[in-house]
Amino acid sequence: MEITSRIGQYLTTVSIEDFPPDAVEAAKGAIIDCLACTLAGSREDLADILHRYVAAENSAPVATVVGRGFSTSAASAALVNGAMAHALDYDDITQITKTHPTAVLLPAALAATEVIGGTGRDLLLGYMAGFQVACAVGESLSEAYYDDLGWHPTGPLGAIGAAAAASRIMGLDADRAAMAISLGASQASGLRQNFGTMTKPFHAGDSARAGVVSALLVRDGFTASADALEGRFGFIRAFSGGRDFDAGQVVANLENKCYLVESGIEIKKYPCCGSSHLALDATFDLLAQGSIDPDAVERIEVMVDFDPPRSLIHSRPVSSLEGKFSMQYCLAAALLDLRVGLNSFGDEQVLRPEAQSLIPRIDMRRFPGNEGKPGWTEGYNEVDVYLKDGSVLRQQARRASAGALRGVTMNDIREKFRDCASLCIPDTTAADLLARLDHLEQPERPESITAITDLLRS
Repeated sequence: MEITSRIGQYLTTVSIEDFPPDAVEAAKGAIIDCLACTLAGSREDLADILHRYVAAENSAPVATVVGRGFSTSAASAALVNGAMAHALDYDDITQITKTHPTAVLLPAALAATEVIGGTGRDLLLGYMAGFQVACAVGESLSEAYYDDLGWHPTGPLGAIGAAAAASRIMGLDADRAAMAISLGASQASGLRQNFGTMTKPFHAGDSARAGVVSALLVRDGFTASADALEGRFGFIRAFSGGRDFDAGQVVANLENKCYLVESGIEIKKYPCCGSSHLALDATFDLLAQGSIDPDAVERIEVMVDFDPPRSLIHSRPVSSLEGKFSMQYCLAAALLDLRVGLNSFGDEQVLRPEAQSLIPRIDMRRFPGNEGKPGWTEGYNEVDVYLKDGSVLRQQARRASAGALRGVTMNDIREKFRDCASLCIPDTTAADLLARLDHLEQPERPESITAITDLLRS
């Protein structure tokens, strides 16, 4: 059963024309959205620390660090950009793999495109190829990988996808592309126990870095096996906990599915863990029907479509990062502020007395009878607000499950980009970037990657 080698062959032949127009449009939307998140993330403390770390290496300025005004090695740029892209937990997710795909794929693809002096079209194709490969491998893994073993799914699968993206952009032949995938697989990592700290976004950056390093090393003669995904001691079995995986479906799915359509890109409306978003949607639907006085709330029960705590591991958060992974704080913020946005997650916001008073009154649990089933089985969340006068407010919110771009329009993404970019670049620069990113796929007007990165670096 050849899987890794067949992926290498796929990467040598795949083209943008192999994807339907709605997949291409969703990929562009994902890239614009991720760059928005990266620009906003470049203002975070995490970015300052990583900036100092890579600056001390004094590497040749090969690739751009977004929003920080400097360039560094391709691997270090991928590391920092990936971590910044995921720093706010505002970046996209995809259904089949339950990962944050673009925060890993785009930084790797951007660095690789700068290495070859390529175009925006090269960037776009590398991103799409990496997405396809990561999803094909991800769909073969056991449910335990996603729900029970402790892996942060974005990290390990991200290393595979990033290696695929970089290999396609750098033009590696089939054998070398397969070895780059294998080398990426040996660098796969990321533990969910680190959620609520700077290490969670580091997972995205480290996986992007792994993908770039893999392609660069193999291009220069570094070797790896040709079966690191499917082998007895390979990635698929190891990350599945040794059971309930189906490696045989990877190649067929890779060649017959379009994951950008079947799994889709879900653009986030709130800068916090995606596992809280359906409950937030339901809460805002309730608030649209009438005001809710937080002091009048006896308790709130949140019914979710996964076994808690899963990603939302901080029921009593005491910091901004913990608040992003707390259903209790996210709903408290929604009720107190009538919005959840970029300003919702400072330490002072999480620790304010009115939030800390409301948090213990919010309980999260799985719909009865579905305990132990795969996450997202139900496809909806329910919020029940029990008031002190005995009345109950109840609202459900369902997950979008069809289409390439889910939950938003391209205009919504552009507005999010302008909002995030305003934190660190002039409005005129943001407008220029949007205009260039809107035409990435057009062969008749290939956009130099330098024209894009010069704006991103400012």
